[in-house]
Amino acid sequence: MLTQTPVYIVAAGEDLFPAAALSMPCLHLAYTLGEQGRLRRDGPDSQSLGGLLGFYDKGLTPPLSLDAGRLIRQIREECSRRRFSGVVLDAQGPAAGELVSSLSPLLDQWSIPYYVPIKLASLAPNACYLLPSTLYEGSFDDMLEQYCRRYPVHRLALDVVRQCRRFSMPARNHQGESLSAQMFFRLQREYEPVSFFSQELCARYFTYRQGQETYFVLYDDPSTVSSKLNRARRMGLGAAFVLYRDFGPLCRTFLAPSPDAFL
Repeated sequence: MLTQTPVYIVAAGEDLFPAAALSMPCLHLAYTLGEQGRLRRDGPDSQSLGGLLGFYDKGLTPPLSLDAGRLIRQIREECSRRRFSGVVLDAQGPAAGELVSSLSPLLDQWSIPYYVPIKLASLAPNACYLLPSTLYEGSFDDMLEQYCRRYPVHRLALDVVRQCRRFSMPARNHQGESLSAQMFFRLQREYEPVSFFSQELCARYFTYRQGQETYFVLYDDPSTVSSKLNRARRMGLGAAFVLYRDFGPLCRTFLAPSPDAFL
Protein backbone atom coordinates (compact mmCIF):
# COMPACT_ATOMS: atom_id res chain seq x y z
CA MET A 1 0.00 0.00 0.00
CA LEU A 2 1.34 3.44 -0.94
CA THR A 3 1.22 6.18 1.69
CA GLN A 4 0.83 9.88 0.97
CA THR A 5 4.50 10.65 1.55
CA PRO A 6 5.02 14.37 0.87
CA VAL A 7 7.71 15.13 -1.72
CA TYR A 8 9.65 18.36 -1.20
CA ILE A 9 11.52 20.08 -4.01
CA VAL A 10 14.95 21.23 -2.83
CA ALA A 11 15.91 24.58 -4.32
CA ALA A 12 18.74 27.06 -3.79
CA GLY A 13 19.97 30.21 -5.49
CA GLU A 14 18.48 30.88 -8.91
CA ASP A 15 16.39 27.69 -8.69
CA LEU A 16 14.16 29.17 -5.96
CA PHE A 17 11.85 31.05 -8.35
CA PRO A 18 11.15 28.24 -10.86
CA ALA A 19 10.83 25.69 -8.06
CA ALA A 20 8.23 27.84 -6.30
CA ALA A 21 6.29 28.07 -9.58
CA LEU A 22 5.68 24.29 -9.48
CA SER A 23 3.25 24.76 -6.57
CA MET A 24 4.86 21.87 -4.71
CA PRO A 25 6.17 21.80 -1.14
CA CYS A 26 9.63 23.36 -1.26
CA LEU A 27 12.74 23.14 0.88
CA HIS A 28 14.32 26.60 0.69
CA LEU A 29 18.02 25.69 0.98
CA ALA A 30 18.96 29.33 1.33
CA TYR A 31 20.06 29.87 4.93
CA THR A 32 23.42 29.67 6.65
CA LEU A 33 25.52 31.26 9.36
CA GLY A 34 26.38 34.86 8.58
CA GLU A 35 28.47 37.55 10.24
CA GLN A 36 28.53 37.52 14.03
CA GLY A 37 26.76 34.17 14.01
CA ARG A 38 23.48 35.53 12.68
CA LEU A 39 21.06 33.75 10.38
CA ARG A 40 21.76 34.76 6.78
CA ARG A 41 19.64 34.16 3.72
CA ASP A 42 21.45 33.78 0.38
CA GLY A 43 20.07 34.10 -3.12
CA PRO A 44 16.89 35.75 -4.38
CA ASP A 45 13.80 35.87 -2.20
CA SER A 46 10.91 34.18 -3.99
CA GLN A 47 8.44 35.49 -1.37
CA SER A 48 6.63 32.15 -1.49
CA LEU A 49 5.18 30.90 1.77
CA GLY A 50 5.24 27.45 3.32
CA GLY A 51 7.60 24.53 2.99
CA LEU A 52 10.77 24.05 5.01
CA LEU A 53 13.75 26.21 5.98
CA GLY A 54 16.99 24.68 4.74
CA PHE A 55 20.16 25.55 6.69
CA TYR A 56 23.44 24.52 5.03
CA ASP A 57 26.95 24.43 6.47
CA LYS A 58 29.02 24.76 3.28
CA GLY A 59 32.07 26.90 3.97
CA LEU A 60 31.70 26.70 7.75
CA THR A 61 34.66 25.42 9.75
CA PRO A 62 34.93 24.57 13.44
CA PRO A 63 34.99 26.03 15.96
CA LEU A 64 31.87 27.99 15.01
CA SER A 65 31.19 31.50 16.26
CA LEU A 66 27.73 30.41 17.32
CA ASP A 67 25.23 31.77 19.81
CA ALA A 68 22.81 28.86 19.50
CA GLY A 69 20.04 30.56 21.49
CA ARG A 70 20.06 33.67 19.32
CA LEU A 71 20.28 31.66 16.10
CA ILE A 72 17.27 29.54 17.10
CA ARG A 73 15.27 32.69 17.87
CA GLN A 74 16.07 33.99 14.40
CA ILE A 75 15.14 30.65 12.85
CA ARG A 76 11.83 30.68 14.74
CA GLU A 77 11.11 34.21 13.55
CA GLU A 78 11.87 33.29 9.93
CA CYS A 79 9.72 30.16 10.16
CA SER A 80 6.86 32.26 11.49
CA ARG A 81 7.30 34.97 8.85
CA ARG A 82 7.55 32.52 5.95
CA ARG A 83 5.18 29.90 7.41
CA PHE A 84 7.85 27.22 7.28
CA SER A 85 6.71 24.05 9.04
CA GLY A 86 10.17 22.81 9.95
CA VAL A 87 13.92 22.94 9.41
CA VAL A 88 16.42 20.82 7.49
CA LEU A 89 20.01 20.95 8.74
CA ASP A 90 21.99 20.10 5.61
CA ALA A 91 25.06 19.37 7.69
CA GLN A 92 27.73 17.83 5.45
CA GLY A 93 30.97 19.68 6.18
CA PRO A 94 33.61 19.67 8.92
CA ALA A 95 31.36 21.72 11.24
CA ALA A 96 28.40 19.33 10.88
CA GLY A 97 28.75 17.69 14.28
CA GLU A 98 29.13 20.96 16.16
CA LEU A 99 26.20 22.52 14.32
CA VAL A 100 23.78 19.66 14.95
CA SER A 101 24.78 19.07 18.58
CA SER A 102 24.39 22.81 19.30
CA LEU A 103 21.03 23.34 17.61
CA SER A 104 19.18 20.05 18.12
CA PRO A 105 18.45 20.50 21.87
CA LEU A 106 16.97 23.94 21.23
CA LEU A 107 14.93 22.76 18.26
CA ASP A 108 13.60 20.03 20.55
CA GLN A 109 12.87 22.58 23.27
CA TRP A 110 10.79 24.72 20.90
CA SER A 111 9.10 21.68 19.30
CA ILE A 112 10.36 22.63 15.85
CA PRO A 113 10.36 19.59 13.52
CA TYR A 114 13.77 19.14 11.93
CA TYR A 115 15.80 16.80 9.74
CA VAL A 116 19.46 15.83 9.90
CA PRO A 117 21.51 13.33 7.85
CA ILE A 118 21.17 9.79 9.19
CA LYS A 119 24.91 9.64 9.89
CA LEU A 120 24.38 12.28 12.61
CA ALA A 121 21.47 10.48 14.29
CA SER A 122 23.40 9.97 17.54
CA LEU A 123 23.72 13.76 17.94
CA ALA A 124 20.00 14.42 17.46
CA PRO A 125 17.94 11.55 18.93
CA ASN A 126 14.62 13.35 18.41
CA ALA A 127 15.19 14.50 14.83
CA CYS A 128 13.85 13.16 11.57
CA TYR A 129 16.54 11.49 9.49
CA LEU A 130 17.56 11.90 5.85
CA LEU A 131 18.32 8.58 4.18
CA PRO A 132 20.63 8.32 1.15
CA SER A 133 19.11 7.26 -2.15
CA THR A 134 22.33 6.17 -3.86
CA LEU A 135 23.47 2.59 -3.58
CA TYR A 136 26.37 0.89 -5.36
CA GLU A 137 25.94 -2.61 -3.98
CA GLY A 138 23.39 -4.58 -2.00
CA SER A 139 19.64 -3.94 -2.14
CA PHE A 140 17.80 -0.63 -2.05
CA ASP A 141 14.73 -2.25 -0.46
CA ASP A 142 16.86 -4.01 2.17
CA MET A 143 18.53 -0.71 3.04
CA LEU A 144 15.15 0.98 3.60
CA GLU A 145 13.86 -1.97 5.62
CA GLN A 146 16.91 -1.91 7.90
CA TYR A 147 16.40 1.77 8.66
CA CYS A 148 12.65 1.23 9.20
CA ARG A 149 13.37 -1.49 11.75
CA ARG A 150 15.78 0.77 13.63
CA TYR A 151 13.86 4.08 13.65
CA PRO A 152 10.21 5.20 13.67
CA VAL A 153 9.13 5.15 10.03
CA HIS A 154 7.39 8.53 10.18
CA ARG A 155 10.72 10.12 11.17
CA LEU A 156 12.54 8.87 8.07
CA ALA A 157 12.84 10.78 4.79
CA LEU A 158 14.41 9.73 1.50
CA ASP A 159 16.96 12.27 0.27
CA VAL A 160 17.01 11.67 -3.50
CA VAL A 161 20.16 12.78 -5.29
CA ARG A 162 20.57 11.95 -8.97
CA GLN A 163 23.52 9.63 -9.44
CA CYS A 164 25.63 9.06 -12.52
CA ARG A 165 28.81 7.09 -11.87
CA ARG A 166 31.23 4.95 -13.83
CA PHE A 167 33.00 1.87 -12.51
CA SER A 168 35.78 -0.14 -14.09
CA MET A 169 35.18 -3.89 -14.20
CA PRO A 170 36.18 -5.61 -12.08
CA ALA A 171 35.56 -2.66 -9.73
CA ARG A 172 38.71 -1.30 -8.15
CA ASN A 173 36.91 1.60 -6.48
CA HIS A 174 33.53 0.88 -4.91
CA GLN A 175 32.55 4.56 -5.21
CA GLY A 176 33.44 4.77 -8.90
CA GLU A 177 33.85 8.17 -10.52
CA SER A 178 31.20 10.81 -11.01
CA LEU A 179 30.24 11.55 -14.62
CA SER A 180 29.13 14.98 -15.76
CA ALA A 181 25.98 15.20 -17.87
CA GLN A 182 28.16 16.11 -20.84
CA MET A 183 30.33 13.00 -20.44
CA PHE A 184 27.29 10.77 -19.88
CA PHE A 185 25.57 11.89 -23.08
CA ARG A 186 28.85 11.62 -25.01
CA LEU A 187 29.17 7.98 -23.95
CA GLN A 188 25.60 7.29 -25.01
CA ARG A 189 26.16 8.87 -28.43
CA GLU A 190 29.49 7.16 -29.01
CA TYR A 191 28.67 3.62 -27.83
CA GLU A 192 24.85 3.50 -28.18
CA PRO A 193 24.62 1.10 -25.24
CA VAL A 194 21.48 -0.78 -24.21
CA SER A 195 20.35 0.25 -20.71
CA PHE A 196 18.82 -2.07 -18.13
CA PHE A 197 16.96 -1.53 -14.87
CA SER A 198 18.44 -3.03 -11.69
CA GLN A 199 15.70 -4.08 -9.26
CA GLU A 200 18.28 -4.42 -6.50
CA LEU A 201 19.91 -1.00 -6.88
CA CYS A 202 16.74 0.71 -8.16
CA ALA A 203 18.78 2.42 -10.88
CA ARG A 204 19.58 2.04 -14.57
CA TYR A 205 22.90 0.86 -15.94
CA PHE A 206 24.79 -0.01 -19.08
CA THR A 207 28.22 -1.40 -19.91
CA TYR A 208 30.67 -0.59 -22.68
CA ARG A 209 34.20 -1.46 -23.72
CA GLN A 210 36.98 1.01 -24.37
CA GLY A 211 40.14 -0.68 -25.58
CA GLN A 212 40.95 -3.45 -23.13
CA GLU A 213 38.79 -1.94 -20.37
CA THR A 214 35.14 -2.68 -19.60
CA TYR A 215 33.07 -0.07 -17.78
CA PHE A 216 29.79 -0.15 -15.88
CA VAL A 217 27.72 3.07 -15.73
CA LEU A 218 25.05 3.40 -13.04
CA TYR A 219 22.61 6.30 -13.29
CA ASP A 220 19.22 7.72 -12.35
CA ASP A 221 16.55 9.14 -14.61
CA PRO A 222 12.95 10.22 -13.87
CA SER A 223 11.72 6.62 -13.96
CA THR A 224 14.23 5.39 -11.36
CA VAL A 225 13.50 8.35 -9.08
CA SER A 226 9.77 7.58 -9.35
CA SER A 227 10.51 3.98 -8.44
CA LYS A 228 12.57 5.01 -5.40
CA LEU A 229 9.81 7.35 -4.27
CA ASN A 230 7.20 4.63 -4.70
CA ARG A 231 9.27 2.25 -2.59
CA ALA A 232 9.60 4.94 0.09
CA ARG A 233 5.81 5.34 0.00
CA ARG A 234 5.28 1.60 0.40
CA MET A 235 7.55 1.64 3.45
CA GLY A 236 5.52 4.54 4.89
CA LEU A 237 8.39 7.04 5.08
CA GLY A 238 7.42 10.45 6.42
CA ALA A 239 8.82 12.55 3.56
CA ALA A 240 11.10 12.63 0.52
CA PHE A 241 13.30 15.29 -1.05
CA VAL A 242 14.25 15.77 -4.71
CA LEU A 243 16.70 18.38 -6.03
CA TYR A 244 15.20 20.84 -8.49
CA ARG A 245 18.55 21.17 -10.27
CA ASP A 246 18.47 17.45 -11.10
CA PHE A 247 15.16 17.38 -12.99
CA GLY A 248 13.79 20.93 -13.28
CA PRO A 249 10.07 21.14 -14.13
CA LEU A 250 9.92 17.32 -14.35
CA CYS A 251 9.90 17.37 -10.54
CA ARG A 252 6.16 17.93 -10.82
CA THR A 253 5.78 14.32 -11.98
CA PHE A 254 7.12 13.07 -8.63
CA LEU A 255 4.28 14.59 -6.61
CA ALA A 256 1.96 11.59 -6.93
CA PRO A 257 2.73 7.85 -7.15
CA SER A 258 3.67 6.77 -10.66
CA PRO A 259 2.14 3.82 -12.56
CA ASP A 260 5.31 1.77 -12.02
CA ALA A 261 4.60 1.48 -8.29
CA PHE A 262 5.80 -2.11 -8.23
CA LEU A 263 8.74 -1.72 -10.59
